[in-house]
Amino acid sequence: MQGLRNVLTRSSAVAATGALWLCLTSCSGKAFDAVGGSGAANDGGGSGASGMGGGGTSSGGSESSLAGSGGAGDLGGTGGSAGMVSSSCDCGSGTYCREGSLDCWPCSDLLRLHFKSPERVATLSDNGHGSRFPRRGATGIDLLYRVEGAGLRYTADSSTSPGSNVMSTDATDSGPLLLDAGVRELATTLKSFNFVFDRAPTDAKRAIYFAQWSAGLKESEPAPAPFNSDVGDYSMAVARHPQGSETPRAFWMSDRGSVATIPIPTLLTALLVAGASSEPVALSIERTDTICSPKDDPEAGVDPDLTPWVTPDGKYLLLSTTKQDANCEVAGEGKDKDLYLLELDPELGQPSPGVAATALKDVNSSFDDTDPSFSADWCDLYFASNRDGKYGVYRAHRR
Repeated sequence: MQGLRNVLTRSSAVAATGALWLCLTSCSGKAFDAVGGSGAANDGGGSGASGMGGGGTSSGGSESSLAGSGGAGDLGGTGGSAGMVSSSCDCGSGTYCREGSLDCWPCSDLLRLHFKSPERVATLSDNGHGSRFPRRGATGIDLLYRVEGAGLRYTADSSTSPGSNVMSTDATDSGPLLLDAGVRELATTLKSFNFVFDRAPTDAKRAIYFAQWSAGLKESEPAPAPFNSDVGDYSMAVARHPQGSETPRAFWMSDRGSVATIPIPTLLTALLVAGASSEPVALSIERTDTICSPKDDPEAGVDPDLTPWVTPDGKYLLLSTTKQDANCEVAGEGKDKDLYLLELDPELGQPSPGVAATALKDVNSSFDDTDPSFSADWCDLYFASNRDGKYGVYRAHRR
């Protein structure tokens, strides 16, 4: 992601404006501008799904990078995998037309995150069951996702077909993750793996599996320690090419260390090498002017899975966590989640000091929004939501 800060402009004046906007503020040590709309306009709309692997306020207060109006006044189109054609500017693949301008911006620049109103992906959601964990495949239009009660499903074109169940999948399989290259640094029976998922074997805790994917699921085996602990491990995300390191890094949920009656899992990280040790991710959540801790308590009926997904370079982590108000109190009945983005130090797998996860306000609704990830060209956010009565797959285009 060498091009995160490169902006495509049409004049030197626009270039200067873009450079000024991209400057980060020092407020609370955060990297993103969080001023913007509430996202309430999306409460009856759709959400997206998760992809694979994978701060402060501006002085003017007029631009927000992780917030917005939820689709009001969308003036620009989106380029990239969604195939949308802009009516106001002509943007090529991997770029989008910034709202209110005629300029094309690279989708790979994640410092500015505005989205159009999410769209429900009917081909993946109209199956009579819940659909979750959508994650990109290898071509840009294919997707992997989970169907409740059926396991993993693959579609070669998510816009036209729901696809079919992955061969050898189990009904309990979840969290599919296809990597862009095989992992060889970790000694396993497979020698190399490029696919990750989790499964709950009969009478056993959920466990992470490493597998080989080549036009379908091939051999698979339980991941070794520290990635499995026999007490429950799941929802793995992988930074295949972390900046500053040639060694892949994993993020996953684990029930280890919990003393609660119902385990409260922890988000862990470790390098994907033999003998690696894991450590908790120091996660905090930004709420207005307050920094909160996650409150995903299963004893209170809250789904404890943060459903993490990380960019291949390890710089940004997407997650979902329980809604909280400005006083860090659980909002509503405490059973619904919002989507967040967290900037990481790729070498450590930890947020920089003072950096908190920031809400994706354009797409969050009053319902349960979870399982976030980006499309292969970064022009779309996928996630799952129950805003239409049951969990379905949603997509939100950049704007």
